[in-house]
Amino acid sequence: MRARANALLWLLGIVITVAAFVVAMRGVEQNDRLVADLVRVPAGCATTVNVSASGTYFVYVETKGRVDSIDGCDNDSRSYNTDSAPDVDVTILDRAGDVVEQTSDDTVSYSTPSGVGRSISSFEAAEPGRYVIEVRSATQSAVVTVGVDAAVEKNRLVLIAVVGVLVGLLMMAVALIATVRRRRRPTTTGPVVMYGSGSDEPSLTWAPPRPEDRAPRS
Repeated sequence: MRARANALLWLLGIVITVAAFVVAMRGVEQNDRLVADLVRVPAGCATTVNVSASGTYFVYVETKGRVDSIDGCDNDSRSYNTDSAPDVDVTILDRAGDVVEQTSDDTVSYSTPSGVGRSISSFEAAEPGRYVIEVRSATQSAVVTVGVDAAVEKNRLVLIAVVGVLVGLLMMAVALIATVRRRRRPTTTGPVVMYGSGSDEPSLTWAPPRPEDRAPRS
């Protein structure tokens, strides 16, 4: 029974670990789509963003990615890949035309096939609606992105996958320890008391080990 339970523990650990890796891959793909959907604003341009829900949003400077042409802006569709983030000046206006206060924040970053960037600030969208993003920079190739927290470690599927991998590895570790202990368990033989035909005195001898007491072959 113990051997069967140990084998079942191994099997469950492997299944959970494999499933967790599959979930992690989907989480990474989901994060890449999130980055691709960020609003991109090139330097020297102002664009309108439709915010669907109130909450915290981040302003990123993107060093690798692609920006499409924007109506009303003097820019063409282009790809970019720079070693360092340029300095930018970003102004955000709400639908009433008031300036939205930004908080300096460089704690969020993303790196996916769709783009690489790091946050420079965050702001609170008090209510859904249209917001205008204006970007100025001495570096004409600078591109700013705006959106939600795009860090892959905040993705729920990735977090679930990490927990799954830890649980699966723990189960396999327990199964391995149990297997090693079972194989190292010493085999013992019990004494057998025998009586000779011509004597009433018992003689002590040893019986060979039973098949179930023998260590399994590796």
